[in-house]
Amino acid sequence: MEVEVKLRLADANAHRRVTSLLSPFHVVTHRQKNLFFNGVASELSERRTVLRLRFYGDNEWCVVSLKTRAVLVETVSRVKKDEEDLNPRVGHECVAELEKLGSVESRVLPEKYELKRSRRLGGFGRR
Repeated sequence: MEVEVKLRLADANAHRRVTSLLSPFHVVTHRQKNLFFNGVASELSERRTVLRLRFYGDNEWCVVSLKTRAVLVETVSRVKKDEEDLNPRVGHECVAELEKLGSVESRVLPEKYELKRSRRLGGFGRR
């Protein structure tokens, strides 16, 4: 099981305090770039589904993720997530030519989502 905790901190000083508190337990930092996608007619978001490509490091590793059935209960989000490794070269081809996203062989990208025409929603990176 994976548990992800997100904290809303008041300011940079609060961030420094949390960082110093947690730093003795730090093991590794993963540099990553996260990109999110949807169908041109919002087919995924209509089904409360999120499609993400995550690139690690200098294109060492790529993971495609499909998060479905997100439910928010008492400020806690619960979601079903399926992930699969993807060749980083194929991942970058999909980013450059979005129509390729619908033709990638993957159990995470089932045909029922019909992503022949996709759009990139944006993304973010972590250094």
